[in-house]
Amino acid sequence: MSSKWVRDANCFVSRFTVDPDRRAEFLAALDELAGNAANWYDEGCNFAFHGWGRNPNEWVAIASWKSEDYVNKMRQTAWYKDTQQRMLECSSHPMIMEQFSGMNVDRSVFTRYPAGSSQVHMKTKTLDVIFL
Repeated sequence: MSSKWVRDANCFVSRFTVDPDRRAEFLAALDELAGNAANWYDEGCNFAFHGWGRNPNEWVAIASWKSEDYVNKMRQTAWYKDTQQRMLECSSHPMIMEQFSGMNVDRSVFTRYPAGSSQVHMKTKTLDVIFL
């Protein structure tokens, strides 16, 4: 049995603030994304969590990928770009993403994803993806 401890990989937390009037649209896009991403997660993810925050309109994704290059390949697929864009369009605020460096890996994740506007995520006309 493999350990549940993840110390040799990075982790991220993404927070979407969902517009309550567009919640059904958001969930439809999320379901589509999850269906398309299932094989990617099964193959390349250490762990993943999807759920709601204390604010009932804050949806969170927490995940640790075996390879940053692998998850970035997924981000380049047409279905990922489309569904992520639709999820952002159903949000009332920018998506906030925070990176965490595994205990036993270098801190290059912070150089790869510097604080500020994301260079790896799609944006809407009015909303951005922000790395903390």
